[in-house]
Amino acid sequence: MKLKVEHLTRFEYDAPVFETTTEVRLQPAGGPGSPQQLKSFSIAVEPNARIHNYADFYTNQVHYFTLLPPHNSLSIQTTSVVETGPGSFPADPKDQINIYDYTTQCRYIVFSEAAQAFAAGLAQGQTGLTPMVLAEKVCQAINREFQYQKGVTNVYSTVEEVLKQKSGVCQDFAHVMITICRILGLPARYVSGYVYGGASEDRQEGASHAWCEVLDRENELWAGFDPTHSTLKADERYIKIGHGRDYGDIPPVKGTYKGRATESLDVKVFVTAIE
Repeated sequence: MKLKVEHLTRFEYDAPVFETTTEVRLQPAGGPGSPQQLKSFSIAVEPNARIHNYADFYTNQVHYFTLLPPHNSLSIQTTSVVETGPGSFPADPKDQINIYDYTTQCRYIVFSEAAQAFAAGLAQGQTGLTPMVLAEKVCQAINREFQYQKGVTNVYSTVEEVLKQKSGVCQDFAHVMITICRILGLPARYVSGYVYGGASEDRQEGASHAWCEVLDRENELWAGFDPTHSTLKADERYIKIGHGRDYGDIPPVKGTYKGRATESLDVKVFVTAIE
């Protein structure tokens, strides 16, 4: 499937700010041997700034820039055209170096008593399951038992909070699944990207999406699972930007500025099927 993504991020400040430094992780993954091919990517910033890029520790593409003069707003526009694949990505030999990162606790992934109890409940009576069947069971349980609800969590919400209230958004559900999978001994990583909602409209407004990948050692793949949607597995509708231990490794936009101002944020995302 060939998809076009237009992503506009706009910050407004109620007083001038200066020396803004920003990192952008919005370039979709894709390269030789990848099931997802990036056909084009562009990024534009207003006020105008010189944009640089590098690959981070987990091979995600990062664009960054600095605005020194005072400004009252900042707009970041990215446009991507991607040919998607089956939703799973080949394991890289270098992944074995990072495998510890995908099996242990980190900022958002904490093996709390509540998480361990949830994992134990899912594992009860499930001995003999293959890792991928167990991962799907975890994904299905979260999709069935948790309610998608905006506004009840924020970017800093913990897995324990989400487990307690049984509600949240895609970022929360991905963190819950990663936590449970790691407790059960399944290497899992956080994925940032987009999902195409279908052909009911020519140009659909949406938002960034998050899901997770679980290591399928038998087939040497990172299999994509999405606990937010009832289809459970990532497929050609999914556009992967990148991955990391948790959200903290792959936020779409993050930065700092100097000045005594309060910022407001507006994000618009449009995903269009080209073919």
